[in-house]
Amino acid sequence: MLRISIVSDVKDQVRRVAAEHKKQVAFAIAKTVNELAKMAQAEEKKGLTSFFDNPTPFTLNSVAIRYAKKGNPTATIYIRPLAARYIAPYEYGGKQFLGNKPADLVPITINANQYGNLPRNTLKRYLNRKDVFLGKVGSVYGLWQRPTAHKGRRTKGGKLANNTGKVRLLVAFIEPVNTNKRLNFGSRAKIIVSRNVKQVFDRQLASAIASAR
Repeated sequence: MLRISIVSDVKDQVRRVAAEHKKQVAFAIAKTVNELAKMAQAEEKKGLTSFFDNPTPFTLNSVAIRYAKKGNPTATIYIRPLAARYIAPYEYGGKQFLGNKPADLVPITINANQYGNLPRNTLKRYLNRKDVFLGKVGSVYGLWQRPTAHKGRRTKGGKLANNTGKVRLLVAFIEPVNTNKRLNFGSRAKIIVSRNVKQVFDRQLASAIASAR
């Protein structure tokens, strides 16, 4: 979570505002904070894209804003609660959070979706097949496909049977691991705010004064 407040950053600019325009300052500050918050939000989304390998829209759209108001000129950039549970270990350390999943489901010989994840209901669909089972083979727990003696035979759903002569791993169940990388949420936002605060405030103040005439 990052709170954006610029009152101390623009105090010198505010001091130079003519007395008759002082009433526009609070409005300009709130507008500035909200514009900067949108810039910060975009920057933090870029950060998620570079940190995670092909993050889903759910992850990217979890970066949200509580906007500033004239009477409360502070905006907050935060991660929505549901996504925050998944992202928190990459910010503060600890084991991966997998939600209701028993493990990190890694597609091996099943096509993943564009984000590298299993399409919805994949496990259920495969477990309905007689040649597929869930269990441990050697040291690996996962979704396995039994070999078939009928080469080239198509099974339910039009998928080719396993003709390798041995069980084939479809999906590996990987235990959650301790995270090593750190996201440093808010660090990019602070840079973008610091870089743009004065010019954005000048523009918003000029606009507020012009609209008040």
